[in-house]
Amino acid sequence: MPWLENSSHKRWQLAFTNALHRRVGADELKGPLRELMQRHKLSGEAIARMLIGLRARKSGSDDPLLFAYARLLLSEGHMGTGDLLLALLATSELAKENGNTRSKRTTSGLPTCEERILLLLAELHLSGALPLEAARVHRTTSALVRWLRVVHERECNAQIESAGLHALDMLAYGTYEALASLAASVFGKPSFKSVDLQPWWEGRRTAVVREMRNFDVHVLQWMQSQWAGRIQALTLVPPFVEVGEDGRPVLVQQQILQTLAQEDVTPTAQSRAGLYIWLNACLCSKPIMDDLGILGYLQTRYNGDNQMLTMHLLFASFDVLTNHVLSARPAHEVKVVRSFTCNKLPLLLALLASFMGQIILETCLQSAFLLIVMDPIPPISAGSLEVTDVLKRTRLEFLQACMLHGVVSESTIALILQEPPLGLPKVPKYTKENLLNQCTNNVGRLESLTAELQSMRGNAGAVSLCIVGLIGTLCTSKDTMSLKSVCSILIKQVENMDIVLQYTQPTTLLVPLCMLLKDWVHDQDQSEFTPAYEEFASILLFTLAVLHRYRLTSEELGMSGMGVFIFDILGESSTSPSLSDFSHEQSQQLAKWLEGLFATDDQGETSGISDEVMRQCPPQAFYHLVPVLFEQSVMACKANHLSPAILKNGLELLLEPFLLPSLVGGLKWVIGRSWEDHNDVEILLQILEKLLRPSSSSAETQAMHRAVMVIVAEPLEHSLQDILRKRPEKTVAAGLSTLLRQYVDSTGSSTSNKAEIEKWAAAAPPQYQHQMIVTMHDISGPRRITDALLSLMRETEYPTLATALDVCTSIICAPHFVSNTLRQQLALEVSDTESLLKMSMSQASTLVRLHLSVESQLVVHQLEIPFPLPQQQSTDQLMQDLGLSGSAIGADVGQVDNSAQALQMTDDDLQAAMEQPLSMDGVTVPAMPSLEPVDVQLEQAQGFSVILG
Repeated sequence: MPWLENSSHKRWQLAFTNALHRRVGADELKGPLRELMQRHKLSGEAIARMLIGLRARKSGSDDPLLFAYARLLLSEGHMGTGDLLLALLATSELAKENGNTRSKRTTSGLPTCEERILLLLAELHLSGALPLEAARVHRTTSALVRWLRVVHERECNAQIESAGLHALDMLAYGTYEALASLAASVFGKPSFKSVDLQPWWEGRRTAVVREMRNFDVHVLQWMQSQWAGRIQALTLVPPFVEVGEDGRPVLVQQQILQTLAQEDVTPTAQSRAGLYIWLNACLCSKPIMDDLGILGYLQTRYNGDNQMLTMHLLFASFDVLTNHVLSARPAHEVKVVRSFTCNKLPLLLALLASFMGQIILETCLQSAFLLIVMDPIPPISAGSLEVTDVLKRTRLEFLQACMLHGVVSESTIALILQEPPLGLPKVPKYTKENLLNQCTNNVGRLESLTAELQSMRGNAGAVSLCIVGLIGTLCTSKDTMSLKSVCSILIKQVENMDIVLQYTQPTTLLVPLCMLLKDWVHDQDQSEFTPAYEEFASILLFTLAVLHRYRLTSEELGMSGMGVFIFDILGESSTSPSLSDFSHEQSQQLAKWLEGLFATDDQGETSGISDEVMRQCPPQAFYHLVPVLFEQSVMACKANHLSPAILKNGLELLLEPFLLPSLVGGLKWVIGRSWEDHNDVEILLQILEKLLRPSSSSAETQAMHRAVMVIVAEPLEHSLQDILRKRPEKTVAAGLSTLLRQYVDSTGSSTSNKAEIEKWAAAAPPQYQHQMIVTMHDISGPRRITDALLSLMRETEYPTLATALDVCTSIICAPHFVSNTLRQQLALEVSDTESLLKMSMSQASTLVRLHLSVESQLVVHQLEIPFPLPQQQSTDQLMQDLGLSGSAIGADVGQVDNSAQALQMTDDDLQAAMEQPLSMDGVTVPAMPSLEPVDVQLEQAQGFSVILG
């Protein structure tokens, strides 16, 4: 120690040594130390180091006189709080320990030197015996914050090294409690507020606040200290928050949210109604059925409690089905829910079983079915037998599918049904790979497989994955002939995609098709062009049908700005470009198509579309021409250059399968045309009469035409209704409107029509339907919905408030595009700090509570179950592939820098050191369990005070 060479240091060292040897009391030492300070002045830092140097080594007991001398030196002002804290930290085992030495430390059973010194300082500051002098506040703050940082790093390091199994020893517990007491006594002193006037504070405030919060959240709350929450609460008041010119604290958004969240003590709940709402939204119009997304959300919602998750998921599935049947939803919607329950749910349970074990899962199923009502309405009510029959049949089919996937045994089924199942059919278990091989060798096999999508035997997942895989394979190999056959089969029942998309993402299905159409190669050297046009037409129409059914955009598919052909024509179809904008090649192509459609021979017959017309015009170019082709045809007829008969006969060619998808663009042009302004209502009605009522009896043509009608029906029907309001004598328009209405009802829209809204509003109370949330969003906007939800929460009595919060959270977290705007609206209201401060405490805390509840449920949970592999693998295969064994669970983790490095800092380096993040080598510190928040009022924050204790 070079500083001992100084004579003053030697004198002080000799004085302390002799005093200890002679057992001189602190009171007796007061006078001699004053005289020694006058004769041999020494800094407080040196005195503190000298005093702490007298502490016991290793496991020895500290001399009680050491603490008496420390009290004397502090009271006399010979050293300050910061001096003593830094000297103590320099010799503390807390700053030097690593994982190996920590387990070898022995104790004497007495409090550690650290704990006793920290308690001594806390006592002196709380009693006022040790005033916080302005000259020493900087050093005191720096030293105290270093202590907080070292302890925080040490405990985080221990948690990572032990994979979250670290247990706190009692000596460290006492030391941390004492440190918290000292931090509260120093930072909570009224005199500490004057630090705001010191120039160094402005630059250090953020770092000090961060260390206080880290220590509170990651240490005090984890160890369930009596001080948990109090250190963090101090950061919400001056001087830890800025003060404006009006003297009120300038609270940042996070501080306001934290204060309001602490004000609200509503318990959390995982209500049955909440999960019902969420699952209902999953199955509403656009299925959102990503396995990882579903299980991740459920794991977050149930905090990894897989038994509760399993039971509530089963409750929600049958609740959704029951409400669909009772509310007389369309038969296809009921079938989609039944398919989810019987085909999708067993696959999810198989994944859970691979983690939980089959016996536990079977027990959960037995318990759940005891609480699921199979006869929801009284037996004497109308339709009760039908409802009960649907539910019981679904239950049996669900259990059979579970047995198919190895989730339950036949004996368990008998226990659930409370009767032996009579002759359970032996259903073969399909696999994606086997089906894909069959369909690759024979595409016609897909025709019979599509019937399995309608069945409830547990194989719909394999068939769905086969369809998606087959389309992807054919797109990659550019086998457009086989792909045309696949699309022709699927276009017959586009609504089957509601089931297929329960097992895949829309991007996986549609992106390969969109890219194939975009990069389609038009070979001008081939002998025939009609087959190529037919292939393109089938693929295009199927893709259009799926895009329309789920209202998908290029942004949702991740194809925005890529110049994808199909989205280009959808954007162009409602209007036609000016001929002056056409290139010479486009003008020639348009002329040849007009000639092929409308040129007649001597007998008045049209010549038809020749191979030469199609040779010079790739399919993509033709569909770009369609709106202009319709416009020029109507204008020619209106100018009497083209007779109505020839116009209708020419356009009839567009009903041929190889051109039929062009009706989408043509009819959308008709919809977008202002009929009254152009005075061509009669011509347009004749065109519609011809195109909407085809004479062809071909099954393929009828299926394709029906797909076109579904796409254009809704806007075209509205357009015809507009004509009828202005010109009711147009009976043709009335007939066409009636024809279109049947297609409007089969579009599977996520919104509700006027009749459904009126029926829903007339019920008291109205039944929950997610379509109504979507409709109200479109009509009133997200602000009205969030206001209604907040009003519902404020009006709910306390016993059911937790359920109300869960219900409102589930509506906003629902996997639907409307939920995004609801969350954005909620976040926007929360971010307006000025408005928050103007609200009453009840209103503000309700808003913040809902916002935080939504955010917490949207956190991506670290799944504690196997990652979803292909759906049809058995449980044993899942276990084997995922390596779910004890040796496979462990993982290497990084190491935290030794916390003793903090001691290398000087006062001038404090800010830079505290601004540096903890070195975790890429490892995230695990969140530690928090306690109930401390009771901090917003008014207290505004009044610069906080209650401690």
